[in-house]
Amino acid sequence: MDLMHRAQEWLADRVSWVQYPKPRVRSLSGHAHGWKLRWQLRPKMNNALALCLPTAMLFVPRVGVYLAFLAVVFLFVYFKR
Repeated sequence: MDLMHRAQEWLADRVSWVQYPKPRVRSLSGHAHGWKLRWQLRPKMNNALALCLPTAMLFVPRVGVYLAFLAVVFLFVYFKR
């Protein structure tokens, strides 16, 4: 893939109608940057808050059941490290 990227850059330098390739989405070093790094370095959530969050969502009128379900899904994603 790197060879294709460099070939497209070479063509873009020499042929007027060839556009430069889009910037790379992932870093070459393999280290996380931006939002991914912030998500990896997030502070640990209080366990008592994690236990009470879905139950507290049930007290929201009309949409509480849906919010409780989303809170459980969020907690599974949050504590998966």
